[in-house]
Amino acid sequence: MNKHGGYQGENEKMLDFSVNINPLGIPEGIREKLIAGIDELVKYPEITGVSAIGKIADDLAVLPENIILGNGAIELIYLFARSMGPGKALIVQPTFNEYERALKLYGWDVVHHVLTEADDFTINPETLATVIKNEKPQAVFLCNPNNPTGRVYGSDFIREMLEHSAPEISWFLDESFMDFSDESGSLSLVKEAKQTVFILKSLTKFYALPGLRIGYGVGAAPIIAKMEGFKEPWTINALGLIAATGVYDEKDYAANTKTYIQKERQRVFEALNQIKSLKVYPSGTDFHLCRLLQGTVAELQIALEKEGMSLRTCEDFIGLDHSYFRIAIKKETDNTKLLTFLKNWRNE
Repeated sequence: MNKHGGYQGENEKMLDFSVNINPLGIPEGIREKLIAGIDELVKYPEITGVSAIGKIADDLAVLPENIILGNGAIELIYLFARSMGPGKALIVQPTFNEYERALKLYGWDVVHHVLTEADDFTINPETLATVIKNEKPQAVFLCNPNNPTGRVYGSDFIREMLEHSAPEISWFLDESFMDFSDESGSLSLVKEAKQTVFILKSLTKFYALPGLRIGYGVGAAPIIAKMEGFKEPWTINALGLIAATGVYDEKDYAANTKTYIQKERQRVFEALNQIKSLKVYPSGTDFHLCRLLQGTVAELQIALEKEGMSLRTCEDFIGLDHSYFRIAIKKETDNTKLLTFLKNWRNE
């Protein structure tokens, strides 16, 4: 099993900066719906979640046949790999490590296009187009905003990349953290009937519901139909379906979250940028990638845990090493506690 953030979260006293979950907590409207819906647990839920699919389709102004639900976004990564392959896939790295695990599990050949610090971990469209032309993959995987670098690309940038690649290539665009950003995402590509696009969305991160495991994908009808053909029945529980039907009604919550994350992200970035012992990279979402200029993250992690805090070490991401770590944006007081520690660590 791959390494992920959140393992320290089992310790309730641990302030865990490896978990990229909305610090504002569960929306009150969703909380009320979940409590009111507790009696639904005595019934079997809809096999595919057709009602929730219909509501999300209405919210997004797409057709129900363009939507598929998943037990968290993670189920849909594996379902895509299982139903669309095997073949050859290109992954833009460094990025979420479950793409490669899922692809290899179902017989895909995997190649990487590794972005570097020298390029600010940013895609050069011409370079990527050349790699795609040479490798001839059946699918390209891109996380946007990217985990762990925080780099976010606008829809025009994504559209340009697609237009310069072969039309038969399937683009897997993971937008699990897009709601935290100032960008709108690539949904317009599906509405424009781009047959090669599958967009992954998570409802657990932005709406602080990781325990419910609910996500969805948006794509061309043939892709969705193929994935549904490989999907097990009843992968979404009744409470997950209740939450899925209500999240996009939480407009005030969404607006408040974006305002908070934007302001606090900038404050944290500026504070990190003043710490001489590390480098911080600009982010468009709710976490920052950092690199220690001296020492190792393992040493930092040990020191942090003694103070009741934890972070996500990044040595398991392709293209990163033991000097990189990722921290989430949390409540202001929590962020300040971490910033104070980092400022004083080995500088006392």
